[in-house]
Amino acid sequence: MGKELTFTMSQQIIDMASKPLRKREDAILLLLYTIRMFDLDKSELNIHNESIRISINKMNRIFYLLKGKMFSMQFPFRIENNDIQNGIRIYDGVTGILINATTLSFLIGLFEQINRPETDFEKVFEIMMETEQNDDEFTMEQMWTLFSYLLKYDLGYIRYDIDPEHENGKLHPLYHLDICLDNSATYKIGLNQEIRFDNFKDILDTTTESWYIYRGQN
Repeated sequence: MGKELTFTMSQQIIDMASKPLRKREDAILLLLYTIRMFDLDKSELNIHNESIRISINKMNRIFYLLKGKMFSMQFPFRIENNDIQNGIRIYDGVTGILINATTLSFLIGLFEQINRPETDFEKVFEIMMETEQNDDEFTMEQMWTLFSYLLKYDLGYIRYDIDPEHENGKLHPLYHLDICLDNSATYKIGLNQEIRFDNFKDILDTTTESWYIYRGQN
């Protein structure tokens, strides 16, 4: 049985998570800002039901739970000392780097930069050089390895929607799963009823029995 950590979303994360994610860079930035949020004082967090859950087991996933939708991605880091009361420590499993405030600032800066249409490799390299000169916590090689890993690791993105605004019979069911980020790659799986978080999590959990797809009647 894996462990599950639960956090209340800050307003910044609610705003970011409520917008459609269409690019890998947007998803990674949401993930990085979420990790930064873990250190916030509880007085800064929202008083509603929006929350984040991280399942630490074979699937190692992060879940975003908002009104009318839930979505999930693979959590790319390793969590240790995962006691919320005493704080958590997050490491990159490839380089062993501690994902602290310095590491997050570096990664957020890089991904915000590459999200701009005018960015080229030279600008990314300049950011890395400047960070290495001003910080001795990690090397250029470690920075590049971590950055490259986040650029290419499998997000495993899936979203559950309740979408009355665009409901259109079996073409766009009220309850459905959206798979993949990019519009050119995404596809939809209709559901005949509402599901809860435990169902959504169970669909993705490889340690439990599989769910089946049955085609509805015409």
